[in-house]
Amino acid sequence: MDLSTAALAAPWSWPFTRADLTAGLRRLYEDPSLQVREALPATIPFHKPAIGRVRGLRVEVRGRRGEISTLLAVKEAVGTTRIGLAGVGRREAGVYRFLAPQVPLRTPRLVAASPAGHWLILEAIANGKNPAAWTRSDYRTSLTSLAELHDRFWGLAEDLAAFPWLSRPLDADFDIHLAAAAHAIEHIIEHGSPASIAAAPERLDLLGRLTAQAEAIAAPLRDEPPTLLHGDYWPGNIAVQSNGSQIVYDWQLTAVGPAVLDLVSFVKKSEWWFGVLPIPPADLQALYRKALVTRSGTAWDDEAWSRLWDHAVLWRFLQEWLDLIAAIPEALLLTSAEQLDRVWLDPVEAAARRRLARSR
Repeated sequence: MDLSTAALAAPWSWPFTRADLTAGLRRLYEDPSLQVREALPATIPFHKPAIGRVRGLRVEVRGRRGEISTLLAVKEAVGTTRIGLAGVGRREAGVYRFLAPQVPLRTPRLVAASPAGHWLILEAIANGKNPAAWTRSDYRTSLTSLAELHDRFWGLAEDLAAFPWLSRPLDADFDIHLAAAAHAIEHIIEHGSPASIAAAPERLDLLGRLTAQAEAIAAPLRDEPPTLLHGDYWPGNIAVQSNGSQIVYDWQLTAVGPAVLDLVSFVKKSEWWFGVLPIPPADLQALYRKALVTRSGTAWDDEAWSRLWDHAVLWRFLQEWLDLIAAIPEALLLTSAEQLDRVWLDPVEAAARRRLARSR
């Protein structure tokens, strides 16, 4: 029995069929004669954080160009980011199918995907440089690319309405995120965890103000021209190749909204995972603003930007981090207490003092 016969006889443990895989590879290589000889599990670098399951697939094929061996990544989305929202897999598959040709960033090539995005087969991207070892040049390149993405879709909310699977956190999906935040606060109070919040009346008061004044938090952000957001843009989702070029993946949280939300995610996640950065957070903001001015002339004065940044920090914490904190075990939170204060709680408290009304 040769390898191809053995492969055909082996149990098939993938969520797609051999026909799905073959058809996708034929499109990828533009070769209708291509045949899959072997498809076996393989090890690929694990990228964090991740939504769902990611596995490696080593495929041996035969076609017009002879024998080809390729490494693929199989992603199986799990549920949705919020009940009531489009599935994360559907979003990512939608980006690769419909928007990738318009996105001014290099992305992985899509081999195949289920109609609902329950599974995707993508070319596997080499990890490249460790994100923790990024240089100033890497950060500058990524921010220039982010500004280019935002500029390409600036003010095109009506055009992007053709893609209903895109998240719209400040519009159609606003109430869903607000309900999730309120539930997270109830969980924190009920379980008394994390104690650094549950046992601190001033912080519980702050959380209550965030939900009570969510409309006020969102108002300046809604006034900004909407654009296409990656949704989770940070070094952990960007592969730096040996020549310095970058590939952006994990488009599961892609959305329509104000550009500043992507920048907040970039800065805050980089601080969370890497601590002191090669470029200070304030300078990262300045680099992005300069890149956007260079591309399109879009600019804010310092006072307007400071207000916008504060509201974006408040919203990102309300939208994303509250229920994450509620779900993290107390023991793990204790080891990250200083980090949580420095990256999120202290900046959120400061922004709330400047921008929100005090509780009566």
